[in-house]
Amino acid sequence: MIEMKPWKWIILGISTYVILVIAYIPAAHVVSYVQNSNPKLPLVIGQIEGTLWTGKVDKIITQGIVMNNLRWELSPWSLLIGKASIDLNGGKIRESEQAYVKGNISVSLFNLQNLSAHELTLFLPARSVMAQVPLPVPVAADGRFRVDIEEFEFNNACVSLIGKGSWLKGTVSGPSGVIDFGNFDANLACEEEQFAIQIQPANKLNLDAKVLLSVAGKYKINGRFKPSDDMPKEVQQAANFFGAADNDGFRKINL
Repeated sequence: MIEMKPWKWIILGISTYVILVIAYIPAAHVVSYVQNSNPKLPLVIGQIEGTLWTGKVDKIITQGIVMNNLRWELSPWSLLIGKASIDLNGGKIRESEQAYVKGNISVSLFNLQNLSAHELTLFLPARSVMAQVPLPVPVAADGRFRVDIEEFEFNNACVSLIGKGSWLKGTVSGPSGVIDFGNFDANLACEEEQFAIQIQPANKLNLDAKVLLSVAGKYKINGRFKPSDDMPKEVQQAANFFGAADNDGFRKINL
């Protein structure tokens, strides 16, 4: 039998007690404390059940985006290496007006700005997202944005990112009705601490462009496009605002 000195038993007992307290503390108490400490936090959180280790919330609303029935599981082993590793699963994957998430995120306990994600899938309603983007002209867009993240690390800026993004069944409301833009696909990466979105040209606008988005919300767009012949007349006319087309019919974008 292994003998332990009294002080080691005391440390073991205290550690066990702290772990049990954390394990069984209701998640609702923790969320309430965080909300009271951060009254400007842009979140509306519904009814919470469970503990920090495992639980669910019936609804979360942020910036007009709704997610229902979000469940989480916190890995206790990750805490031993100074991280909170959380598996998330919530929302409705087939409901276009709701958000959906499934995957893993981790946060450093020593630096809350250090966030990572692994095998994460996210769906967001395009209308709600576009309402938050400071575009030169307001756009009433519909459809869903899908983001598939293989690996992601954030530490006050974009450190590394491997993933893909899509605008699925994209439509925009125009003066003469709803315009169908179909699907857009993009590769996601980090570039000079910014989020880089490289749009693939296989789309109805033949849009081939790179979007750089900073943490502060500033963006740059460089590329070119040429609306397909089957696009509505108003789209063809709107293209003229980007200047004259080149010999191949493409117009440049530099925003």
